Amino acid sequence: MGQRAKLGLAFNEMVRTGELSAPIVIGRDHLDSGSVASPNRETEAMQDGSDAVSDWPLLNALLNTASGATWVSLHHGGGVGMGFSQHSGMVVVCDGSDDAAERIARVLHNDPATGVMRHADAGYDIAINCAQEQGLNLPMIAATQGKKA
Repeated sequence: MGQRAKLGLAFNEMVRTGELSAPIVIGRDHLDSGSVASPNRETEAMQDGSDAVSDWPLLNALLNTASGATWVSLHHGGGVGMGFSQHSGMVVVCDGSDDAAERIARVLHNDPATGVMRHADAGYDIAINCAQEQGLNLPMIAATQGKKA
């Protein structure tokens, strides 16, 4: 976590200074950890059995919307057949403005954080450790309470 937001902010600054001559978009289709429920591919054999739980892609889409993504999509299929998976995607525009910088920072932090949340909730130690290291306060994980990055 953190690298995406830094890169997005660097792109936004490049547009602001004229190093890039036009706004650019950063898009993400399938983030396998937080925006997908695909029991035959990305989320196959989740530790807690939540392979097919579609709440996470919906929560990811809502979080990206609230964070200021330029557009958010919900779709299904994803190479495993229609109806066998749910996915959310997002795009954020780097137009050089201060407002865009705020949106970029939120979206490109919260989007990958959804993957950490999902896997921490499923009991994966690596995700719980990442949440602790990054200061994610996850109410369902006692080990992350009260930590600040």
